[in-house]
Amino acid sequence: MKRIVVLISFILVLLITGGSLFAIDFFGTLFTDYYGDIEPSASYENLRGRLFFQPTISGGLFDYALEYEVSANIYYDLFTDPGYTMPENILKEAYLSAFFENFDLSVGQKIVSPGMTDVFSPLNNINGEYVNKLSLDDSFEGKRADLLVQLQYYPGFDDSFQLVVVPFPRPDYEPDKTISMVYSGIDADFIFKSDPYLTDTGSSVFLAYNHFSPGFDLQLNYSYYTEQTPNFDLSGLSYSSILTGAGNTIYTRNHTFGGSYGTSFKGLALVEELAVNLTEDFLGERIGIKNSDITLNSQITGTLPGGTFAQVNLVYQYIINFNQGSTAFPEPVETKLEDELNGFFNQPVEHIAFIIIHLQNSFLNDKLYLALNAGYFYPQVYIAPRAAFALSDKMTIEAGADIKTGAPSDKFLARGNQEDNYYIRLKFEF
Repeated sequence: MKRIVVLISFILVLLITGGSLFAIDFFGTLFTDYYGDIEPSASYENLRGRLFFQPTISGGLFDYALEYEVSANIYYDLFTDPGYTMPENILKEAYLSAFFENFDLSVGQKIVSPGMTDVFSPLNNINGEYVNKLSLDDSFEGKRADLLVQLQYYPGFDDSFQLVVVPFPRPDYEPDKTISMVYSGIDADFIFKSDPYLTDTGSSVFLAYNHFSPGFDLQLNYSYYTEQTPNFDLSGLSYSSILTGAGNTIYTRNHTFGGSYGTSFKGLALVEELAVNLTEDFLGERIGIKNSDITLNSQITGTLPGGTFAQVNLVYQYIINFNQGSTAFPEPVETKLEDELNGFFNQPVEHIAFIIIHLQNSFLNDKLYLALNAGYFYPQVYIAPRAAFALSDKMTIEAGADIKTGAPSDKFLARGNQEDNYYIRLKFEF
């Protein structure tokens, strides 16, 4: 799929060198930041020392008959290996949009976010994400844009229909690696490998209907898509006094049905989202495949005394046919393997419930910004304070921390950052 990257890069060059045919706006973000490990159970470690540049070009073509946007992520990091942006991640977005009387059409690499809730939306499944981000709310390492076609049809002022087709889905990004799992009775490898674009899993299709009215907003969704989180082919594992061999990542397809309902009540914005996610292993018989689930996300947004913006998300998830799988391996080995895989899929128990709280306010004529993200994920508490101070109209200094109570996960297949950290960032926007 390198040819896809080359093609989109060629479009970027064409836009930049197009001369008088194009109207161009150029803006972006340049920052340097430092992350340090403050996990109490570990020694201090330099996690990241990064110089990051995110340029964006946007504008119109042919007297704005078409509009376009192209952006990139380019960084150098002193403490990670490799210490630079991988080629498949340099291009952030690159798409063209055309606007007609009753419909809009966009083609290119783009981020599209269905659903109404702002965090943990079970309907926001079009784009994959960066797994190893150090801050959960890091907007520079959030979703990965997909090469897609987006068609939006407006039959009237109150309703719209959306079709998104992703011919070559992009998986979650984590570097290719091999993890050796060693327990009593287990000495096996798990091999993580994926292409920048998945060409053999089939296209992903996403449908949405939106209704807007003074009293409520409604969104209904259906999608048949390639799951961005890998599953595992365990056929390469064998047992003879000890489990050996290798499990390999594979990408399977899901059906997701759901909807969102939003309204207001006495100054509060209320959103309910419900999604049923059906994986390729609905019966839960294959422990290497993620289970199907039902997820409910309730979001309440309002303003507290003093002007503090407040948002609360209550999330409940039911894992269908939890722990119904079986293998040919002995029970102690199977149980440990199943526990590792359930943890990898974020399905450690049958009933999952957690709460996320976000608070923010500005002071000193909006020069000082303070925020707090907090969550309760049984049995851990997550606390993430944030602060930013505007040194000028374009330059800001920011600081924050991501802290979780309890010890980091000891599972071999645990995903993402597991240790407490803090950061400081100097950011320039132009």
